[in-house]
Amino acid sequence: MINLVTNELLKQLSLPRMWISLGIIVFINSIASLFVYMLFEGIQFSFWEYMRISSNLIIVLQVFCLIIAGDIVSNEFSSGTIKLLLIRPVNRVKILLSKYLAVIVIATTLTSAHFLFSAVLGALWFYDSFFEFNVNFFLVAGAYVLRFLELIVICSVAFTLSVLTRSSSFAIGTTLFLTFSAGTLLIVMNERGMEWGRYLLFANTDLQQYFFGTPPFEGMTFMFSVGVIAVYLVGFGGLAGWYFGRRDVDV
Repeated sequence: MINLVTNELLKQLSLPRMWISLGIIVFINSIASLFVYMLFEGIQFSFWEYMRISSNLIIVLQVFCLIIAGDIVSNEFSSGTIKLLLIRPVNRVKILLSKYLAVIVIATTLTSAHFLFSAVLGALWFYDSFFEFNVNFFLVAGAYVLRFLELIVICSVAFTLSVLTRSSSFAIGTTLFLTFSAGTLLIVMNERGMEWGRYLLFANTDLQQYFFGTPPFEGMTFMFSVGVIAVYLVGFGGLAGWYFGRRDVDV
């Protein structure tokens, strides 16, 4: 399994989009840090407050990671390399799992790079409060963890659609649409009293809503959302594994 995951990571590292993603992370963080510094110059503002703001930029990473997740399987079919991959004496489910694990590793790497670069810039502009480990430290830690979990769920959606449709454009486009339009749809459903909307995946992916906002439907709790997400992830994994393992390869 380690060799399979390593092979997938090497494939992704050979593509320009990985390095473009890192470059955009550096650029966006640089611009954001300068803007925040100029906005709060002369006002009491701490390093950890800046890091809390930077956690919201993970939404940019969501786009990069879901593109990779939506392309990592379907690209094998479109390029015709899937047959070369499946003739290896390895179970199909293991091959699929290695690709999913590679997506998680990439998502973790990009999130870590974002956090580290944000910390460097934050320490540069707000160095006086770098060692002030107050409540903001825990807010930052929680924000990054919850944003990362949301990122993994979104990647899982794109990955599953990629396996089922073998179409990168459909998987990426549909996931992007659902990610950025779900909020409006949930508001409409709530206003019309469609309480069953609480069981939809995208009503539960943003776990920060229980700490820094309001859930879209009354009665929703943090553990309820965690349970809904877990059920969906198990379902996605089972469906993708079953479909990839049984369907004939015709490219």
